[in-house]
Amino acid sequence: MTESKIYADNYSCTFKEPGEFLDFLRDRKEHSQWLTAPSKSLQLQSIEKDSAFGNLYMQLYQHNGRAEILADTMENTSIMLSVHGQEYPVRSCALKTILERARISGHALNKVSKEVFTQILNYCLGVASGDSLIKVADEKVSAVHGGDPDDYAVLEMLPLFEKVQDYLESEFPGCHFMTGSFDHTLAMAIWSLDGQSDELLDTYRRELLAKGLGNKVIRPGLRFMTSDVGVSGANLYPILLVGSANKIVPLGYPIKTEHSNRANMDYFDEQLRLLYARFEDAIEKQTKLMHIDIQYPYTAMLGALKRVGVTKKLSYEAADMFAAQNGLDPCTAYEVFLAMTEVIFLAQCNGATAGRIAQLEEYVARALSINWHEYDRPGDFKW
Repeated sequence: MTESKIYADNYSCTFKEPGEFLDFLRDRKEHSQWLTAPSKSLQLQSIEKDSAFGNLYMQLYQHNGRAEILADTMENTSIMLSVHGQEYPVRSCALKTILERARISGHALNKVSKEVFTQILNYCLGVASGDSLIKVADEKVSAVHGGDPDDYAVLEMLPLFEKVQDYLESEFPGCHFMTGSFDHTLAMAIWSLDGQSDELLDTYRRELLAKGLGNKVIRPGLRFMTSDVGVSGANLYPILLVGSANKIVPLGYPIKTEHSNRANMDYFDEQLRLLYARFEDAIEKQTKLMHIDIQYPYTAMLGALKRVGVTKKLSYEAADMFAAQNGLDPCTAYEVFLAMTEVIFLAQCNGATAGRIAQLEEYVARALSINWHEYDRPGDFKW
């Protein structure tokens, strides 16, 4: 099973207990290291299956009892990276940062052979300036970042999640850990802030009742995610958890700590202290949507989804679902906004990654600040 092969590029796992999740991250930290080397000294080598180099490396890995690691690499990147004379298999999630260090991009790179691809990268790295910071995790290279002081700032996953957990337990008593997940691109956890539900949502709930907009159980929550491979900063997402299924409704933009500009744990601690104020501000914005009347919800929803950056396919799926369930009668911008969050659920059903889901949450959250009347127009919508 993939879950037992943590070296695998497509490894992923989930957790229901915070202690188990933190223990897992602690183990990952113990099985990873950061290396620094001049960028121009890095060398990549193609190790495709049944090739001369591939067969040679496989004999070495079989001798060391690590053949499965190399076999998995051959099924994915088929690339080795040499750092200070030591060869490491390259994980799929590392390719983005390697290309960034080599300062090259383009669809044509996907069409050349692995041997030509690695030659191109070696030529470009050979003239690169500065150092590279290489993340080696569970026996593979996961990222190659800029290694100069003002480039990538290392913020380890374990202390970040420990700090979030400790802060929530101190400042949001009554919170509880709902789920955690990990793959080699990012780690994520969601907490329900039950203890602050009445304090944060009192006005919000009264407005819902006054507008007759449903009586589902609504709780504040927090999604935190971070990455060591350039996919995400250390980002805090205030959310609402709606109904028994805990449907996620985004609450504005996340509080971001980018892995740059010498960011450190002290700065992240300052970001955490913005959380309560961000909740209050975002909930106020959602409450205001209840007082905006929409005459043409179908076209307004499509216009808003296009405006915030959601794809055409997902937008029409969500809008058609909303029309089928609620018809085309006038409603509030709040109801349209909630319907827009269905794009997140649809993407999950289609197997979207956690990073893609977080991106969609940010897109939908942009609708809290748009001019809704600009999109409330009759007639057929032209994408």
